[in-house]
Amino acid sequence: MHKRLLFIGVFITILLIATPSGAVLVDLTEEQAQEAIKYGKEKKDADYLEFFKEWRVDLGDGKGSARVITEFSKVAFEAKNLPFEYISPGKGDIEKIKEELRDRLAFGVALYGDTVDFAKDCQAFLRYKNKTLRTTEERHTEVAESTRSWPKSPAYKAICYYYFDLHDVDPNANVVLEVSLPGRKKVEFPFDLSKMR
Repeated sequence: MHKRLLFIGVFITILLIATPSGAVLVDLTEEQAQEAIKYGKEKKDADYLEFFKEWRVDLGDGKGSARVITEFSKVAFEAKNLPFEYISPGKGDIEKIKEELRDRLAFGVALYGDTVDFAKDCQAFLRYKNKTLRTTEERHTEVAESTRSWPKSPAYKAICYYYFDLHDVDPNANVVLEVSLPGRKKVEFPFDLSKMR
């Protein structure tokens, strides 16, 4: 009886280890791509905040927000934005998305500042375990849009994109995206990647 219980315990442990977790999905399978398309179509009428809730960290209006850009979320968003219910992203569209994000951990970040070009001086780092990782690519808004509080602070909002080498990060990890803003204290966005597809 004892050996039997031991065998069952070992078997369950092996199953748990072998079962894919909810970590950031890398190199989507056909099944995962279809799941993303289904998610996008089911959330067709959802606004941006609701649609990307799983992938976002929001510090509040005027403080900033960030989202992890994954293959799953991009395929889902493309499916959401297609004009007709019966049309889905094709294999070519999915491959293009996978190629764009291959070996990269990407973030889209809404930042606030007080000059129209403040975003060009923003710098991002990724804190992972006891390391601070630098970006491999950055894209900044050249001209920020004015906020509701303009001309008072924060007067402008900009969207920036930051990319990191995925080889340096475990897709199940807790990470902190840290962005330094000119003339203001840095903002930090904590992510639990294990909870994001």
